Amino acid sequence: PFTCDTNEESLVTFAHDPSTKIGTITLNSPSTYNALSQEMGHEFESLIHRLTKELNGRDDQKEEKDSSSCTSVKNLNAIVLKGSKHNFSSGGDLSWLRNLRNNPVHINADKMYTFYKSFLSIRSLPIPTIAFIEGYAIGAGACLALATDLRVMDEKAKIGFNFVKLGIHSGMGGSHLLSNIIGESRSKLALLTGKTFDAKEAYENGIAHDIILKGKDDEEQKGSDVEIALLKQVVSMHPLAIRSMVQTTRMREDAMGGIGGLEGTLRREAYAQALCYAKDDWGEGLDAVVEKRQPDFDNYHDSDW
Repeated sequence: PFTCDTNEESLVTFAHDPSTKIGTITLNSPSTYNALSQEMGHEFESLIHRLTKELNGRDDQKEEKDSSSCTSVKNLNAIVLKGSKHNFSSGGDLSWLRNLRNNPVHINADKMYTFYKSFLSIRSLPIPTIAFIEGYAIGAGACLALATDLRVMDEKAKIGFNFVKLGIHSGMGGSHLLSNIIGESRSKLALLTGKTFDAKEAYENGIAHDIILKGKDDEEQKGSDVEIALLKQVVSMHPLAIRSMVQTTRMREDAMGGIGGLEGTLRREAYAQALCYAKDDWGEGLDAVVEKRQPDFDNYHDSDW
């Protein structure tokens, strides 16, 4: 398969098969279960920018070619987003999040907004995007999956919105995207309880569009085959029709909501998360996850800010 200036050490890799017109972006930090970090965000956004230029048909004769150029991908009809080693993403990088307590609120608000935008740049791709969720998609990782146009889940996969269990407001557009998909009432319940959906629940609630069933003896190969079979329904359609259709659906999705649509939500979430990082007990929820225990949060009026 064609590679786009990525290698096994890259935090984000890309490959595509010209015969199927399908590209694959892989989150590649298996040691952290593909946690989303600032460094990964930079690589992710850079890749999306290069792919978007090619998909929009840039004139290579007018632009100097360099080692970062992603040539010959302009006729792709869909891109799959997945995680390495059969796990989508464990969410935001915990060590980075823990250290945010050392910054002023306004600095963290800016940092979080930039962080969100780097990964949500996937919505700028002019072709359909499909999240293939294996293992866990948690927190910011779950929200990144929601930012794609379609989602398929392995039968054993789970997707969860555990922000409040960590002691923070939701981020990465989660409070906007989830309510768009499952409705305001069910979204509110999920976000206030830090709910995790298994594949069946996700499908029944409209989060997942399909579930991949794997055999016991050929799990890896069979999963790949089913994934490609599903994508064929999209890539076989007229390319102009599907490109214009995803533009329309995303414009509608982004405009929904009562606080300025997706853009307004990102600003609100960034500020709300920054406030949580300033609380004296920030980190207790993270410790509880690592130690596999229930968190012991301060009361609302306890301690100084």
